[in-house]
Amino acid sequence: MSLGEYTFSFPIWVEFGNGKSERTGEVIDAKGWESALVVTDQGIRATGILDGVESSLAAAGVDYEVYDDVEPNPTVAMVHDALETLNAGGFDVVVAVGGGSVIDTAKCATLLKTNSGELSEYEVNDPEDVTTGSIANHTHPLITIPTTSGTGSEVDYWAVITAPDREFKMAIGQPPLYPDGPYLGADISLVDPELTASLPPRQTAATGFDAFSHALENHVAAGAPELVKPYTTHVMGLVPEYLPDAYETGDMEAREQLLFGSHTAGFCENFAGFGAIHSLAEVTGGMYPEIPHGEAIAVFTPPVMRYNLEEYPGRHAEVAEAMGLDTDGLSDVEAAHEAVEAVEALIDDVDLPSSLRELGVDEADLPEIAEKSLDTIEIHDNPRDADAEDLLDVARDAY
Repeated sequence: MSLGEYTFSFPIWVEFGNGKSERTGEVIDAKGWESALVVTDQGIRATGILDGVESSLAAAGVDYEVYDDVEPNPTVAMVHDALETLNAGGFDVVVAVGGGSVIDTAKCATLLKTNSGELSEYEVNDPEDVTTGSIANHTHPLITIPTTSGTGSEVDYWAVITAPDREFKMAIGQPPLYPDGPYLGADISLVDPELTASLPPRQTAATGFDAFSHALENHVAAGAPELVKPYTTHVMGLVPEYLPDAYETGDMEAREQLLFGSHTAGFCENFAGFGAIHSLAEVTGGMYPEIPHGEAIAVFTPPVMRYNLEEYPGRHAEVAEAMGLDTDGLSDVEAAHEAVEAVEALIDDVDLPSSLRELGVDEADLPEIAEKSLDTIEIHDNPRDADAEDLLDVARDAY
């Protein structure tokens, strides 16, 4: 079997381990930067998660300011507000401390700092948008420090920002298209499991399942390179093993494993696509911004798996094996259905919602959700072709 073709470029310096966030000042000093804008949200600031980062900046003599106005499901206006603060202070580097919303806001502010135009001009809706290379200049320096175990945004080349006037989550992103080419993302990522210790159970469940969904969709995606499959396989086994314990007890070993799984899956996002799970969940979140992303992901995962496995049971049988299920004597179809049941059991174990009805979605909105999903970049890598009617059937299954 041919391994096909792929291009590998990962220019982000990553440090993983407890206490790594306290190296922020030292790392900035080593780069010769003298001032930093710390981007975060008020919840993170209130919990004291920033204390170690701020102490390290002060100890290294780095001048800094904290911008803490990021909110969940960030909008274009939030990006511009952060950009205004960045421009006003003339900071050498941005330090994003938070979950996906914080990191995506910081990514897009650093993008607009060095590239002209409106954020919407960098939206990608199909593969050609990515390869066009609309990001012409390297973004402003960025350090990412995740505080949740889910999005993998600290190490991927993508961001999701809501355009409220369209009720649509825009995908912004670009990998390096040539050696040393510009990309959307961090220069340095300090991945510190200790920062996830105060994450509430519900967020732990939602973000942890999001990490699982990344590995799942990357594994079965159309054209997924063999490069990612050892990683996706590991993460699909890791999350079901450790997420229930992290959710129920907050055990730090479990949290460390989940953060490792999250940023490993985030690495895979750069080289393999997503699919209908993320298409439908992102669109639903754009129309219902109060819905946490990971909860929308949980609702759509089993229905999309059922739709895709009809044509690709072998790929989903691999999901069952990765999750540690006994598939001896089972056909690919039987094993694939076992995988769906195991995913549904995981969702139930951590008390995540299992239907759009539970999330407060109006059934009358399902056709719009299906239609809008065709405008997302993620749908192009779904392993099975889907039109609006197919996606409406999936959404009805999720309802």
